[in-house]
Amino acid sequence: MRRSLCVVAVFGAAFATLFLPVRQSHAWGPEAHRAIAVIADKVLQQSDAAARGKVQAVLATDKDNRLTKSDIASEATWADVLRDKSQEARFATSGWHAVRLRPDSPDVAAACAGHKPLPAGYPASRGPPDNCVVDKILQFEKELQNPDTSAGERLAALQFLLNLAGDVNDPLLAIDRGDQGGYCTAVQIGAKPPVRLSTYWQSTLVGEVVGRDAAAGAARILTSVPAADAQKWAAGNPEGWALESHEIAKTVVYGFAPDSAAGKYAFPGGKGEQEGCAEVALYRAGADYETKALATVKQQLAKGGFRLAQILRDSFK
Repeated sequence: MRRSLCVVAVFGAAFATLFLPVRQSHAWGPEAHRAIAVIADKVLQQSDAAARGKVQAVLATDKDNRLTKSDIASEATWADVLRDKSQEARFATSGWHAVRLRPDSPDVAAACAGHKPLPAGYPASRGPPDNCVVDKILQFEKELQNPDTSAGERLAALQFLLNLAGDVNDPLLAIDRGDQGGYCTAVQIGAKPPVRLSTYWQSTLVGEVVGRDAAAGAARILTSVPAADAQKWAAGNPEGWALESHEIAKTVVYGFAPDSAAGKYAFPGGKGEQEGCAEVALYRAGADYETKALATVKQQLAKGGFRLAQILRDSFK
């Protein structure tokens, strides 16, 4: 049986269910994940060619391109593609991408369901659906460090890590304000039409920072990072990174001026779709918010790249 069918079977679905349409989740989009992966690859190319070679060797075992191609930038989107195209995988893995912390009392253990362990004998790709991104990064990293991990599970672990190392640096995945990760909050920048806060942060701003070419965007980001910052950002652990993303969500993403609340706004429903948010809070923001937001997105993508590089170093020692 081909590995892709085995992976889908993990979630109790026939391969045909991969192509059922589901709503796009609210997280970094493919441009962000590709840029983060390219940054990490360039960092390893400069600092740890041996680890980079091992990463490439594992990715080369992916012979099925029905979800993504096997280059590192494409594979960084694999976990999202799997989740978004399979209802079963979406149920089983959606919680793995986030750690929803309360705004004023962030408790990582509570948000991670008490750090529920893997059932005995289960691979990380079959872990509990209420594991959080902090748990999953550690689980998949441990699998890659274990020489007894099967080839198929080793590939799945790497594919998930390439994605989750980016997600732990997405501020909107580290806070729970009851607005579906910013999907049900509206922001209006200047005279522009209101947009969903999640769309603005995870798509609009990323597009401006990265541009149309993820490799070129990653190179620009990488060259702008001082060495001291790169070393500092690569340190730490997933829980600390999640708490840092949470603080950024509070102070920057939702850091609207006290007088910016502008009442309610109703997003128009998509063609043939029912709008799921009804009336939402609307905030107006100016150029100062946009400038800070752009700088923050650029920094979070850079952090994701350096942290992913460190995770890969630790996983392929």
